[in-house]
Amino acid sequence: MLIRGRAPLRISFAGGGTDLSPYLEERGGVVLNATIDRYAYATLRFPLEREIRVQSLDYKSVAHFGFDEPLAYDGNFDLIKACLTRLGACGGHAEGGLELYLETEAPPGSGLGASSALVVAVIAALKTWRRLSLDKYELAKTAWEVERIDVGVPGGMQDQYSAAFGGFNLIEFRTNSNVIVNPLRIEPRIIQELQYNMLLVFTGTTRVSSTIIESQVAGYVDRKPGVTEAMDRMKALAFDAKDALLTGRLHDLGEILHEDFLAKKQTAAAVAPPFIEEMYEEARRRGVIGGKISGAGGGGFMFLYCPYDRKPAVSERLVEMGAQVLPVAFEPEGVQSWAVEENRAPVLSTSRHAAGRWAETLVPEMGAVSDLGAPS
Repeated sequence: MLIRGRAPLRISFAGGGTDLSPYLEERGGVVLNATIDRYAYATLRFPLEREIRVQSLDYKSVAHFGFDEPLAYDGNFDLIKACLTRLGACGGHAEGGLELYLETEAPPGSGLGASSALVVAVIAALKTWRRLSLDKYELAKTAWEVERIDVGVPGGMQDQYSAAFGGFNLIEFRTNSNVIVNPLRIEPRIIQELQYNMLLVFTGTTRVSSTIIESQVAGYVDRKPGVTEAMDRMKALAFDAKDALLTGRLHDLGEILHEDFLAKKQTAAAVAPPFIEEMYEEARRRGVIGGKISGAGGGGFMFLYCPYDRKPAVSERLVEMGAQVLPVAFEPEGVQSWAVEENRAPVLSTSRHAAGRWAETLVPEMGAVSDLGAPS
């Protein structure tokens, strides 16, 4: 028997960064985001050998642990160890072993919430195996605790809730334990039009977002001029973006994305290094209404709202600059998990879903990353 978990990645339209502490506790955070058709997968398998085996299909890295040895956080699959510990996977498995296969459709450091989506997928698979009663709020909070408390990875809260719930959501972060997910009922024609006029752009490099996040937090804590005002502005823009989406004012949404990007750049200098600025300005000169760097910034993916007749010119120029331009489709569902008999399990697709596809194409220079703890 195999048990699989799948959680979608996300893009954030506005408000990203207001879900960071201590801004969240002091002023409340709001983020508007949506999940896309790229996923993190976790597969559980139960061999006879009495050991824990974790394998990253993307990085082709493997680790072995004994059931009776402590799962120390040493930079080697730390997030996975924390998931196993939180859900009592070792103590609840009396016979045989446990294998866990991991796969993501974007690398850590992409800005699409890949690491958090993977944690959500792992917890969902373990939940199904252990027959635990966790609703989406509980699952997302557990994933947040695994990352931010157990392992100590810097970051906010939106990624876990987005991966758990899926779809378009306005998420209100009142405290670390008081989060409200507001699903948006957007007309299908609006989603289709938005999808058709958007570009997902890999900038050619990933980044470790923890240093950017730490700089943003320090800027707020130290009351650096303009940082608090920028974060307040991003929060207000999340509500503006929600209204534009619901009413189909997509040109306005593009302009809001641009405003949010301008505000985000005020929170830390590393959000938009010169090569990102140059790509974005070139895209704007060729017709992009607005866009922003995804996640903390510094690299990874941008997404752009671009009128359909300007897409060829924008794409051509960005490719000339070393970027990869990809289509984007929205995913309405959140995390899912299921069981299947192994001898009936379908073979993973050899196209987009082939193991290691991005490790070999998007970021061949990255090499192996075994801890899967890089914030995204």
